[in-house]
Amino acid sequence: MSVSEELPTVLAPSALEALAGRLNLAAKKIESAMMDAADRWERLHEVFDVRGAEGAYELLDRPARASLDFADALHDARDRLVSVASEALPDLRRRRDDLASRIDAVNIRATAAALDVAAAEARFVRARDADDAEHALSLASRERLAAWADQHAAETAVGEIEGEIARLRRDVEQVEEGLASGLRGISGGDTVSDAGGGTVDIAQSYWGASQSLYPGGVGAAIGLEERLTRSLSEASARRISWMGRADRDDVRAWVDDHPDFAAAVGMVDPERAQRLWAQTESASAEQLFALAPFAIGNLNGITASTRDLFNRESLRQMLADDDLHSEHRERLTELSKLLDDGSGPEPQLLSLFAETSTGNPRASIGWGDLDGADQITTLTHGITEDLGSLRDWAQSTRTMQTEVAARTSATTATVLFMEWDSGGMIEVEHIERPDNGAVRLSHLLHGFRAHNPDTQLNLGLHSLGTTMGAQMMADNPRLVSNAWFYGSAGINGQTAYALERQMDAGELVIHATYAHPEATSPDDWVAPIGRMGEHPVDPADIGGVRNFSSEGGIVHDKPRADGPVLTERGLATDGHNAQRSDLPYYRVNPAQLALSPIWAVLQPWEAPAIGYLDPESQSFRQSVVDIARAADVPRMRE
Repeated sequence: MSVSEELPTVLAPSALEALAGRLNLAAKKIESAMMDAADRWERLHEVFDVRGAEGAYELLDRPARASLDFADALHDARDRLVSVASEALPDLRRRRDDLASRIDAVNIRATAAALDVAAAEARFVRARDADDAEHALSLASRERLAAWADQHAAETAVGEIEGEIARLRRDVEQVEEGLASGLRGISGGDTVSDAGGGTVDIAQSYWGASQSLYPGGVGAAIGLEERLTRSLSEASARRISWMGRADRDDVRAWVDDHPDFAAAVGMVDPERAQRLWAQTESASAEQLFALAPFAIGNLNGITASTRDLFNRESLRQMLADDDLHSEHRERLTELSKLLDDGSGPEPQLLSLFAETSTGNPRASIGWGDLDGADQITTLTHGITEDLGSLRDWAQSTRTMQTEVAARTSATTATVLFMEWDSGGMIEVEHIERPDNGAVRLSHLLHGFRAHNPDTQLNLGLHSLGTTMGAQMMADNPRLVSNAWFYGSAGINGQTAYALERQMDAGELVIHATYAHPEATSPDDWVAPIGRMGEHPVDPADIGGVRNFSSEGGIVHDKPRADGPVLTERGLATDGHNAQRSDLPYYRVNPAQLALSPIWAVLQPWEAPAIGYLDPESQSFRQSVVDIARAADVPRMRE
């Protein structure tokens, strides 16, 4: 990792002062020329008195006034340029020079830290084969944690200097905008450049004003700074407001031209979404329900019942589309059947949109009292899974909600998060898809928090979902209270360090499945493949993580005041699947794996194969016990 932000261009004060001098000279010449012309015209009037042409002697009055106004504008521009050159620019130049002098050192430190982590990882792997493996592993583990800590500090320094650069850029843009907005008396074909040297392409009638391009008030003039800094959240919220009151045909046309907008709605800040919905009048709500129900259904932060109502209408409209791809229709039909099943707790559809690039549908579904829950646990999947796996994942999620609710007096809810594209085996070693999923998951959870500030938020994560969820928790400290990792595809060193610090501070509890090295049951040989790339750390190895078994056996519980301890057993997880699979499964002998390629040691195993989140598995049943116990612990206050 290195500093990627480029330093903004800051003009030398002398350049602005020179421009100010030229404007002043131009203003004086305009004043002198106009006064001379007016004087000569006046003299003509004194010499010639043409009857019927009296108005001709006033022809120069308006251009004279206009010229003097223009000269005044140039004088004012001169004053503003001099003020910026003498007050703002020197400080901006000093800050830029300071940043430029520090960037190389920060980059060198970050590069060295990354190399140290790679070396520490290699020493840790070699320590397993050392003569004194226990001592060597202990030493290598401490060195690896120290390397992670150094890398975290180095990358923090990178983040801090990038933050300073971003603040400098904003300050430069603010000075630019302030200067530009003050030159309103000057118009023409000038090119306006931003702090990075790029051209600002706007419909310009004068500096400091432009027409709104996307998506707020059509034709309205806005300030240059606002246009440059407008966020996706604010833009989406304004577009939704417009969709509720604009001409119906215009809304239909815009929706047809922007099929990607449904996915963007989930990025609206939850508190902004709450204000938007509170301010939506009944007529606007009716229009949105009819023409763009996704615009309300995908808002995080409003009630689950409202989102469910609008998203069910979105689902109906999507299924009514004759051009819907057959595979997508099949998945949406399965979703519709699930919502209308009628067995068990009634699900609520919390989001629904189509992936921009593929059209693949994405959704989140919840069970329980989401609006009033003391605890909300969100489950998510790993690679190769999406709404095509809805039936099995819904069974796990619904069963978890039913069984957790039966074990605690707290009000609970469970959510299935299927809004992210987890990719396949080709992408499993990389961090890009988990990073993207982490952003969307954070918006969902922040929405729960905005609507119900006291609810305890937990996560249940499988495979690459652990990589994604871990990144989200590292980026949003104190948002999640407890997390359960199943068959982790690994996390990166910086994330591991961040989570370890949260656990040390008592802000987070993480549970992770593990495979005992002497176990006779087969290992999950798929999860380690994910740890061969950009996220090599097994969460089970992080200090403070509570390991729990997935190999079959007793489910551990603590005595409760209201009754005896219930002793139960769970089945072993046969491989990497989350749910039970009816397909043939292959086991691996770990001892042979060290000596032979993986395809040479695969051992066929009869179906069905038990998954981590199969309701009869040990890992699932242990999670139910632990989640119910966590529901009785108040959420740590901010």
